[in-house]
Amino acid sequence: MAKHVTVIGGGIVGVCAALALQREGHDVVIVERDGPGENCSFGNAGIICGRDSSIPLPSPGVIRDVPAMLFDREGALVIRWRYLLSIMPWLIGFLKSSTPERQLAGARAMYALLDGTTGAYDRIAAGSPAAALIRKNGYMTVYESESGFAGDSRERGMLRDLGCPMSELGPDEIRQMEPSLSHEIRHALYYPESYSTTNPYRLTRLLADDFVAGGGTLALAEVTGLQHGNGRVTGMETTAGPMKVENLVVAAGAWSHWVAAMMGLKVLLDTERGYHMVFHGVKTGLTRAIIHADGHYGVNQLDEGLRFAGTVELAGVEAAPDYRRADLIYGRGRKLLRDFDPAQATEVTRWMGRRPTMPDYLPALGAAPGFSNTWFDFGHQHLGLSLAARCGFVVADLVGGRDPGLDLTAFRPDRF
Repeated sequence: MAKHVTVIGGGIVGVCAALALQREGHDVVIVERDGPGENCSFGNAGIICGRDSSIPLPSPGVIRDVPAMLFDREGALVIRWRYLLSIMPWLIGFLKSSTPERQLAGARAMYALLDGTTGAYDRIAAGSPAAALIRKNGYMTVYESESGFAGDSRERGMLRDLGCPMSELGPDEIRQMEPSLSHEIRHALYYPESYSTTNPYRLTRLLADDFVAGGGTLALAEVTGLQHGNGRVTGMETTAGPMKVENLVVAAGAWSHWVAAMMGLKVLLDTERGYHMVFHGVKTGLTRAIIHADGHYGVNQLDEGLRFAGTVELAGVEAAPDYRRADLIYGRGRKLLRDFDPAQATEVTRWMGRRPTMPDYLPALGAAPGFSNTWFDFGHQHLGLSLAARCGFVVADLVGGRDPGLDLTAFRPDRF
């Protein structure tokens, strides 16, 4: 039976959920403050990961790095001192999730969820101009140091035990696949089942166009309040006026916990701020996205130029950007490509985005606790682009009253 569904959030996660619901015959409205794809969907590294990204970040090794997060301002993961007290409950949850047992349980849950991400994009982009922006040739994680490669052996072993397809490449094989990579790269892992995009922002916009062309409504407004009672959300206040709600999907990214608070729910979500630097007009020989494991950043040849993206800064939603973080990524990555000449760029831009992250690095996916007409689809950390289509179809199953064929226990929004 067709339903009226309101989706809060017009990033790639919200747009994919809205499209999946629309294709089930539902009447869908997206309520988005800034426009489709204007936040995290605008500036990510452009990788649509498969099962290769199943291992959550919280781990015994990361626990040892916590002091450095406070004192090394150039670290790949830093915490702003003034935000330390605010983020303490989240950090406690992070540390509790860092035991080997909790990490393995999270990896198994994520493996099941990530299984089918690329197939979900095949479905969501079928017949759309967006399909032309998706490359289906995997991606590589590369290492310059022997110590870095050896240090990731535990994670590689976990992925192998789970059954993830991967290939270890030596120097000659690396250069055969990506001749433009530096000769300093000694090891690489190739993940063949993953995709990437040449323009993550335009991908989101084209899918949003498909949604509107299919009869969907896009309302540009900020949600300022929710009316609810008897276990149902019944309406919302927005900057464009009041709106009636029959069924609700919350996919508001880094602001999702604010929406949950309007329902009287506390969700332990916080924000990993990531940065990028784009050298517009620069063309390289890269044919797929690259993750530099030693430097903790990604490089992707987009249609607009070369993008360096990465790092994690824990500073909340509202703090001003520190674009030295973007410069740091470039400083680490400028020698990754043998023939990269930054002087060829017609323009260089910097950007900061807010990744919504739960302490255990698993998303909040499923029914909102205590509500019969509301579902959560947020907290995808670095994997928002990767999981958007997959989780969109899961949400469509849930709204339609069907079993999504996936155990969602690990993703309960109230697990903390």
